[in-house]
Amino acid sequence: MTGVKYSEERVEIISVKEGSNNIISCVVRSELIATTSLPGQFVTVQVNNRGAGCIPVLRRPFAISNVKKDRFEFIFDVVGRGTELLKKVLKEEKCLNILGPLGNGFDLKSEKKQKLLIAGGIGIAPVKRLVQYFSTTDCRTTLIWGNRNKSGFFDTDYFIDQNIKLLICTDDGSMGFEGNVVDLLESEIKNKNLNSMSDYDIFVVGPDPMMKAVCVSVGKRNTVCQVSLETPMACGMGVCQGCAVKKKNEEGYYLVCKDGPVFYSDKIIMN
Repeated sequence: MTGVKYSEERVEIISVKEGSNNIISCVVRSELIATTSLPGQFVTVQVNNRGAGCIPVLRRPFAISNVKKDRFEFIFDVVGRGTELLKKVLKEEKCLNILGPLGNGFDLKSEKKQKLLIAGGIGIAPVKRLVQYFSTTDCRTTLIWGNRNKSGFFDTDYFIDQNIKLLICTDDGSMGFEGNVVDLLESEIKNKNLNSMSDYDIFVVGPDPMMKAVCVSVGKRNTVCQVSLETPMACGMGVCQGCAVKKKNEEGYYLVCKDGPVFYSDKIIMN
């Protein structure tokens, strides 16, 4: 699904919250993005730190995780130079330069009433927007969320309040089911806590190996997923062609920023 044409804005920073494990939640004011963006779309943020010796020239892409009236939230973990600078900017500045909404979001046209959302780590960011969307419908939503350990979870109260079935797992067993999201998925299927996979619309976001493993698991049951790729992007608009992903069963490539970031799992070759 594609929203309206993107726009570049200088937006007010409303709030910044830092959770455990260097995870940052930022809420900014933009009526355009809050009212026109679709689940699965993203924005790019200009990282501009005055006085820094080395400023990244590339904007940073972030999924839109939540919307409310004239504001929206994006979530990120601090993993490199660019996000380190952005964390600093959020403490020092009152506004950000943002471009969006960008990309093609999730396909929400299905009439199936059961939704299965699977998130790994910071992949919960676009999934949070999906949860918000489905909470306004009569769909029954199940969310499987996995992390390496309990420090990777944040804002869990939000999901508990959304009247969904929330299943949590950790690799080390420090919170919830011990194992990864595929282990938990297989356990739920084996114990008949989930219906046939074909009864669900399935949405998967997280590290590529995790998404690939989930797609293999449900693929054995003749079902496809929608996946949102977390690929590094340079321009975010399809100009530089630096975020290509190979098409499955045909020649050529898709551009994640322009054709995605959401794809059906049977349309692409995942790394």
